[in-house]
Amino acid sequence: MSTPFLIQVEHAYERNVLLAVELLDAVTLERVTNGVKVIAEGLQTKPILNSSGCFVWLKANNTNIQKVTVKTGALPYEPVNDFQVKRPLTTIELHPSVNYDFAPGITGLRGTLIEQRVSNPDPVSNVEVKLRWLDDTGSWHDSPTASPTDKKSGDFVSILRLAPKEKPDIDANGAVTVRLQVSRNGSIRSSTDLKLLQGRITDPTALNTLTFAWDELQP
Repeated sequence: MSTPFLIQVEHAYERNVLLAVELLDAVTLERVTNGVKVIAEGLQTKPILNSSGCFVWLKANNTNIQKVTVKTGALPYEPVNDFQVKRPLTTIELHPSVNYDFAPGITGLRGTLIEQRVSNPDPVSNVEVKLRWLDDTGSWHDSPTASPTDKKSGDFVSILRLAPKEKPDIDANGAVTVRLQVSRNGSIRSSTDLKLLQGRITDPTALNTLTFAWDELQP
C-alpha cells in the first residue's frame, strides 16, 4: 500500500519538487520502482527515484508539463501513454497484462474480444474492459481496475478488486456474479451474467473459451 507523499518526500527536496509520480501495481497496490521507464512530456531530465519509491522531477525553467508516459518493458504490466498529471503527486495504476502471475485470492478472468463470432474473426484491440459485480443487495458496481485488450490478439485479463467493506453476492458454489463491460469509441456494452469462482483467475478452456463478441454485447 502506498505511503502518504508529504511524509516520504525528502525534506531537502520538498520545496524544489516539480512533479512526483508513484506507480502502483493495480492488483496488489504496491509501488513499482524497478524495470520501468517514466517519461514526463516537456522535460529533458530523467526523474530521481526517492527513498519512498516515487519518481521525482525537480523544478526547472520549463514547467509546462502535462502528460506522463510509462514504458513497462518486460514487466507484466500494460504500458501507459499520455497520462494527465496532477501536481505535486500523480498516482498511476499499472494494469496487469495477460501474462501477469496472479497470487491466490484474486478473482478475475482471461478472455478474448472479437468483432463477430465467425470463422477467423477480427480481434477488437486496444479497448478498455472491466468487470461489474453484483452485491448482496442486488446492486451492480464497477470494479476500479480497467485493462486494455491486446493490440494484436484482442486478449485481455480483467480482475475484480473489492474494498474491505464491499460484499459481493456469492452463490452456493462460491461464485461471484459479474459482467464484462467494454468501452469502445464512446460506446459502452456489457456481457450477460457470468459466474466466477471467488479468489481465482478463470482461464479459457476447451468447453468455454471465454471469447466475447462485440456485436453480441448489450448497451
